[in-house]
Amino acid sequence: MSFSPARAACVAGALAFLSAVPALAQSGTQIPDLPESSWKPDKPVEFVVQASAGGGSDIFARTMAEIMGKHGLVDVPVNVVNKSGGSGAVAYAYMSTKKGDPHVIATATSSYLTTPIQGHSPVSYKDFINLAVLCVEDYVGVVNAESPYQTLTDLVEAARENPNGIRIGGSSVGSSDNIIENRLEKAAGIQLNYIVFQGGGDANAALLGGNVDLAGPNPSEAAQLVEAGRLRAIAMFSAERLENWPDVPTAREQGFDVTLEQHRGVILPADLTDDQVLFWQNVMVKLFQTDEFKKYLEDNGLRPLLKVGEESEQYIAEQHEYYKEILTELGIAKKE
Repeated sequence: MSFSPARAACVAGALAFLSAVPALAQSGTQIPDLPESSWKPDKPVEFVVQASAGGGSDIFARTMAEIMGKHGLVDVPVNVVNKSGGSGAVAYAYMSTKKGDPHVIATATSSYLTTPIQGHSPVSYKDFINLAVLCVEDYVGVVNAESPYQTLTDLVEAARENPNGIRIGGSSVGSSDNIIENRLEKAAGIQLNYIVFQGGGDANAALLGGNVDLAGPNPSEAAQLVEAGRLRAIAMFSAERLENWPDVPTAREQGFDVTLEQHRGVILPADLTDDQVLFWQNVMVKLFQTDEFKKYLEDNGLRPLLKVGEESEQYIAEQHEYYKEILTELGIAKKE
């Protein structure tokens, strides 16, 4: 029996949420009690990452692959493969050719939704099985450690004096970075010079090299560089200060109402069997509960959020509408 994205919600919902027990009390997350699958991978798994090495999605995938192996959640090798380009379009076009192949999984963040909304990808979230959402991540404004800008206010004042002179790096037009840039311009009444890179890792490299003045990565992308004293965090684009970044004020605290968050999840190709999907649901649920994954969340300032099956499909559909509204407001959504 084939397993289409449209049927994922119905079948997975019946399987995944028959019973659940409380876990991770700090987040209120419910852990579904899933039956075991009779199917298992019989050859190496390809874990596709839609961005370049070194960015948040790459760290996310490599952490998960390591946990899968360490805890025997997947008995075959899980090989991380970066397929950057087109703000996810390259990776997801590749995934669309893997229908019926349960040995390929992929990371998914906001670009999974925003790129198709802009008409830059021939496929959308409806063409895949939205396996799981595992966490939510905020954004942080960072500058080079040698930058003269000590606060976001300093940078905004410089931008007012020199329109288009302050360079901000991002992954694509319409990406989360671009949304932050547009919102900051609107909130502060300034004009920034937005420069596009292949991914978060490349934007960080440009920032370190002095080729841009500001970047808005996820905390996981910037944590090590900030800790090493190579980057300086000047603002959190979150509603409140993050527990792991208590000394970094929010943009709101500095007078600029700019907030944004994104999910991190995993998708599967279409046309898998129910049992194949159930196997991967079990992997996600078990991985989510490991100490290593909890540490990954804590170290990188992510908030735990587990959704599988019907809940995952519903969450992604809602996020799609959220980003569609934002990109339509920015004038960069594809006209239907």
